[in-house]
Amino acid sequence: MGVAIRFTKSAGRHNITQTDALYALTHAVNTQPIEGRDGQPTRVFVGRPHAQSRRYIEVIVAVTHTGDIVVFHAMELTDAWRHLVYEAGHTEWENE
Repeated sequence: MGVAIRFTKSAGRHNITQTDALYALTHAVNTQPIEGRDGQPTRVFVGRPHAQSRRYIEVIVAVTHTGDIVVFHAMELTDAWRHLVYEAGHTEWENE
């Protein structure tokens, strides 16, 4: 049995498509664990929404006790997570 990836309604609140969120999640330039709800392992991923993009998005996921991935947040990269791009060694022009 494989791992399921599910999207909550809130994941689409900022008009990031599931396809773009999945691409950023699976091609992230950096990731960081964050405090989650109910003790669930939670991570923020920063990546591009597709290979030809110069912009970044942030995707936040929780991992359930069954190992499924629940995407509950996806939006254009904010200052809260911008440092993850620079820590990964990417250059200033990539954020223009």
